[in-house]
Amino acid sequence: MNEQALASANVLLRQSSADLGSFRDREYDLVLSTLSWEQRGTAALERLGREIDELCLLRFNSSKNPAANQRKDEQLKLLSQFSKCCIPVELDSSTSFSANVQKIDDLLQAKVVSKKRPLRVLCDITCIPKSYLLLLIGLGFRKNYFARLDCLYAEGQYPLGKQHEASASLANTTGSITSEGVWESLPVPFFESESTIPNHRDVLVTLGGEVGLTLPFIEKYEPRRLGLVMISESEVQTPSRLPKSEQYALSELQGEPNVERVNLSLTDVIGTVRYSIDFCKQSSADTITALAIGSKTHALALGIAALSQPRMEIICRIPTRYTTLDVEANGRVVGFEIEDRFEPNAYLS
Repeated sequence: MNEQALASANVLLRQSSADLGSFRDREYDLVLSTLSWEQRGTAALERLGREIDELCLLRFNSSKNPAANQRKDEQLKLLSQFSKCCIPVELDSSTSFSANVQKIDDLLQAKVVSKKRPLRVLCDITCIPKSYLLLLIGLGFRKNYFARLDCLYAEGQYPLGKQHEASASLANTTGSITSEGVWESLPVPFFESESTIPNHRDVLVTLGGEVGLTLPFIEKYEPRRLGLVMISESEVQTPSRLPKSEQYALSELQGEPNVERVNLSLTDVIGTVRYSIDFCKQSSADTITALAIGSKTHALALGIAALSQPRMEIICRIPTRYTTLDVEANGRVVGFEIEDRFEPNAYLS
């Protein structure tokens, strides 16, 4: 088993590939996943290959999208094969973040009260929106709900060329490959900077495949120093394959003053945590604003890094709506373990 480990603040992070043995053998107090319209939404639990006593499924309201609702119903039936009991947790639309925070807090708090101790949690993060993944980290480790949070992630096949072509034909000029409408900033609870009105701000961005929309989103924060974390496997590594508008946006972004760029693998959470912490330590700014725009795995890394960095805040972008882009699994599932280093229940079975 290929495994790496990193101690940061009060948590220990392990990332593994090729084997999910520890995830199969460990007893969990809570197992979470998200009902999605993406085909890969069942891939991680299928690869896990164990029966789950009780599976809690976050179901975001898609009442305005019958096709998405139908896919979620179909996925519920598929996921029921892996659990003796599937419990849907009904939530508002995923873009209605503030309306869902208390519901998720109540769910976790009830489990903690029932167990009378911090929880050992397994979460399939494949299809959970980044803002909610970060919320779980904040609730879990800032409010001492979690002794450990183990995460599974099923990689997807993103034919970005076709998606960019499709997005360019949208009548809505603010459309993108995964979302529609103007992006709004969402400060993630439990990840606010100690400085509420900073005199100087450095910006750290985990970047995905929507450079054109990312550029104005970054510029409004007026970064004094800009760090870009780009996915090694992404098409941004071969700009000639991007549409002209994306090539121009990438060139503009990399031409920003005091910019630095690092390329990290999609699943290199430890590398992203290390880079994020180093970026903060090298900063003299009052606030380091981390923009979680790219992958869920890199957002996971930002959350872990921010647990140890009081000047670091995390911002997500919220679109008007998400597009029902169906993503298939590429066959690779990776696991991440986040343990509270000082909580005995993190290690007990």
